[in-house]
Formats: sequence, structure tokens, C-alpha cells
Amino acid sequence: MKNMFITIFALLAPVAAWSADCPVRAPAELTTPGKLTIATHLTMPPQAFLENEKPAGFAVEIGEVIAQQMCLKAEFVNIAFAGLFPGINAKKFDTIIAGVGITPQRQESFDFVPYFQGGVRLLNRKESLRSFKTEDELCGLSVATQTGSTEAIGLERVNKETCPDGKKITIMGYPNFNEAVQQLRKNVAEVAFVDWPFANYMAQTVPEFKLASPILSGTPGKPRNKHGMVVRKGDTAMATALSEALKRIQASGQYDKILTKWNLSEGDIRLIQ
Repeated sequence: MKNMFITIFALLAPVAAWSADCPVRAPAELTTPGKLTIATHLTMPPQAFLENEKPAGFAVEIGEVIAQQMCLKAEFVNIAFAGLFPGINAKKFDTIIAGVGITPQRQESFDFVPYFQGGVRLLNRKESLRSFKTEDELCGLSVATQTGSTEAIGLERVNKETCPDGKKITIMGYPNFNEAVQQLRKNVAEVAFVDWPFANYMAQTVPEFKLASPILSGTPGKPRNKHGMVVRKGDTAMATALSEALKRIQASGQYDKILTKWNLSEGDIRLIQ
């Protein structure tokens, strides 16, 4: 009986220690036990990129502190945008933190935890005289962007609703925004259409570039979109854990510090709630 009591106590002790130390209960089913496996694409500074061969950036640091709230270690999977949604459905990772815009179409297939105020922005070469108030002014131009992105969807909308026949936008799609802006740099594209944090970063760090528009919503007349941590449809345990962890890092000030560090305070998700 004594040995049985000791065995039962030993099984229960880790649970008690966990509940005392971890602010947020981690979901029982994880891709890798003890880790929060996060998909991103490390080609879009300042959100996520490689620095000294290690993941860095706003999305990376958000993922790390989210994981810490669950007493987990964040592990990042670098994957092209096109592979994000098939990968999470195949359970290759637990969530996606990669600047994914929340759209009605995506919400039909996935659940989201909003963590950042998105938006899009046009980028141009410094010698160009072109500037734009909205993407509706792009008719007749060649525009480089990321295939499948909010920007690409917006350009398709403009072609359908605004641009007349014979003056459609030439939409040049690439696997990521970095490759898109390289086409602008080489004068292959006349304009690049990218997420606003990436546009700001490029304008600050690449002498040839300048910002060519204000931060846009992607749909004129509507609010800027929200970026969301993506979870599988119906995965309530993961969505609840991510949401609770986000609330805690906002309350503690960690969220604000990370925004400030990467000059992204305009993306505070609380500004539109």
C-alpha cells in the first residue's frame, strides 16, 4: 500500500508542479512533445528572417514568448508561403505565425488568433516619380508580389473591378516578398506590393527603394486586415492556449516591447479592437 501511494504521488507531482509554474495549459496533442512547433517563412524582415543563421524578428519573438507561457520551447519551421496551409493540415506544425492575413475565405478552412494589425504598402525605386493613394491606381503597370498573398488577391480584385480592358495590371507572382522586391530592384517590375512592415524595412535598409503609398487596407474603404496565428479548423485547445498566452504577454508589457523593438507599434492589434 505504501509503495502504491508513493507511485500515485509521483505521477501526480509533475501535474502540480506544472500548474504552479505554467500560466497557460499547453494542448495535450503537440507535433513534438515539449515544443510549440511554429511555421513561418524566414524571408520577410522585420517579421521573420535569419540573423547569424538563427530565426529572428517580430513574429519569431512573439512565438517564443507565447511558447514560454505554456512552458514550451518554440521551434520554428521555415517553409514557403504556399506550403503553410497544407503543412498545418498535415500536422507538421502546431500553428503558423507568418503574417497571414485573416480573410473570410481562409476562415472557412482555418481558425485564427489575431495578433497583429496588418496592411499593405507599395514600394518603388527611388528615382521613380510614381506614388499612389490606393492600389486602384496601378492599372497598366507591372506589379511584383507574393503569390497567394492578400496583396495578390487585392490586385486581382482591381483588375476585375477597376482596370479597363487593355490596361490591366500585370501581376507578377513570386514565392515570397523578398523575391518580389528583387524584381523591382532589377527593373523587371515597375512596383512591388508587399506587407507594410516589409515595405518599411526595405525602404530603410535598401538605398534604391522608397515608400510609394501610405499603409493600405488591401480593400479601399475597409479597415486594415488582421494577421492571425493559424490553427487547424476546430482545434479549440490550441486556439484557446494561443489566445490566453497572447493576453498574458500583452498584460505584462512583453508584447509592447517587441513591437517597439522592431518599429512596428502601428501594428498593435489592440488599436482596432
